[in-house]
Amino acid sequence: MPYLVATDLDGTLLRRDFTVSDRTRRALREATNSGVQVVYATGRPPRWLPEVYEATGLSPITVCANGALTLQDGEPLQVHAIPAETVLEVRDILTRLNTDFVFFEEHWRGHTLKMLAALPEGEVDEVLAEVRTAAGHLVEPTHSAFDRLLIEMGPSGVTKALALLDLRAQFWPEHTLIAVGDMPNDAAMLQAADVAMTVTSGHPSLLEIVAEVLPGPEQDGLAQLLERLSTVA
Repeated sequence: MPYLVATDLDGTLLRRDFTVSDRTRRALREATNSGVQVVYATGRPPRWLPEVYEATGLSPITVCANGALTLQDGEPLQVHAIPAETVLEVRDILTRLNTDFVFFEEHWRGHTLKMLAALPEGEVDEVLAEVRTAAGHLVEPTHSAFDRLLIEMGPSGVTKALALLDLRAQFWPEHTLIAVGDMPNDAAMLQAADVAMTVTSGHPSLLEIVAEVLPGPEQDGLAQLLERLSTVA
């Protein structure tokens, strides 16, 4: 049975220090050699990808910026951008919601891939719910970290799931899609997968939508999955 494995990076494949073990590097190499298709699916912008490719020894097709950009060998397969007028409107809405918001944007070749809104304090899931209510009709709000209050916003309707399903339809229509992620920005991807998995250190909300919980990256959970798949691919 052919498999397509879409894995999140931080907290799922990468350890806290942004490295992987020799076991994980070997598992990635052996899985791809056995015919398992691996895709990285991350909230990271493209400028943060070279270090990942170096650390893992693999540079596959990568869905980045939570689905706004899909890259193959550094070139775009698909790009979704936030219109400039939407950026201004969202900033205005969120500033009225909380004047302490600090805004950032991720740009790539003239495209606005993500907006980010940070607060100095608060509970991130509560703030995310407020942002979704206030601006969810304009952008796709989510978050991807426990340790900082940072709301990520992509183009409306754009998620990792959208990008992955487009990829599978184009390149691997017969493959079983296994998705592994650990945070709310992975939820749509997990819901769209044939088999959804999270890790023990993942966000509690994901437990309701997964079929299996893997050990975290410190314990080579993804490597364990890839080793299993390599024997049956």
